[in-house]
Amino acid sequence: MRKDKIMKKYKQYIRTANLLLQVLYELKQERLRKIQQKLEDFSCKCSDVTKNSHIFQKAVDRCWYPASEKIRSRISRNLTDFSHHFEQFKNTINTDDIKLPKLGDVVAELLQIEDEFGEININLESKSISIITDPIELEGIYLGPFEISLYLNQIKKLVTESPYSIIALEPNSAGSDCDVTHPHVSHEKLCEGDGFIPIRKAIQQGRLNDFFTIIVQILQTYNPDSPYVSLSEWEGTSCYDCGYTVSGDDCYYCEDCDRDYCSSCSTYCPICDMTICLGCSYECPDCHQTSCKHCIVVCSECEETFCKDCINEEGLCNNCLEQREEQEDEEFEEETTAPEDESAVQPDSLGQARISA
Repeated sequence: MRKDKIMKKYKQYIRTANLLLQVLYELKQERLRKIQQKLEDFSCKCSDVTKNSHIFQKAVDRCWYPASEKIRSRISRNLTDFSHHFEQFKNTINTDDIKLPKLGDVVAELLQIEDEFGEININLESKSISIITDPIELEGIYLGPFEISLYLNQIKKLVTESPYSIIALEPNSAGSDCDVTHPHVSHEKLCEGDGFIPIRKAIQQGRLNDFFTIIVQILQTYNPDSPYVSLSEWEGTSCYDCGYTVSGDDCYYCEDCDRDYCSSCSTYCPICDMTICLGCSYECPDCHQTSCKHCIVVCSECEETFCKDCINEEGLCNNCLEQREEQEDEEFEEETTAPEDESAVQPDSLGQARISA
């Protein structure tokens, strides 16, 4: 039974090694095609030089001096462009040739990874090779173990992209950015720094154990000059408004929008004692007191918004209440002040008998 298990593991390693070699051959072919393209470009420039040389010679032999001068000026202008193509071609040709490994070498690398890291996970469906690191702790901050996964089908993009991911298995993300699980890992991508070239050479040469070892060494090292989030601010929280990172003691949670804010971007409602951010607060136009949305009321008369303390039981603000009281006082005065009782004055002739002449 044990022998069958070992044979199954070796078959899986051989299949994985073949997949890697296939990708590395494709990568090498892509590099050779680039050399071919540069060679063609350089050959075209050389042909232009030869063509201009013949034309220039003919113009000089026939004493076409104005034409000779024009050709000379054109050659002078083209020299800069030719020099640029020459340097590009030389750099491409002089690039170190990557010696591809043999099948047995890759299998030996896989066995070495197993011995070095204890376990190797091969997923032929996703064409990935993964290991799990020991728990990592930097300057007293526990970051947990990480899974390093190399994707064989992405190695062809090695020049422009990283064909591997760094996944935190027990994430203790930075307080200001949940996508930063390590000072040098963001969105599961590693900031390689000086490891950029060694990592790519290890992959191109099939030195898989060296590849994983370099990654682990970077994860176990903290560079304070280039972190996504520094360890000194790791446990802090980023203010949603201004973005400033604050410690837990200086962080305030807005119960209205469910976000964290610093002391400068937050306040509280003195009526219900609720902590709120400035964006969720409301300033009463009467007492200028800051209130939350639960402690504001609309005046039934003027329909303006005030805090609860500035609205009476009848639903009126102080201004509308004063106006109503003034109006009631005026009506009361009109009712209590009666007009003067004018005595009925009879005309002079009223009550006198009419005497005939």
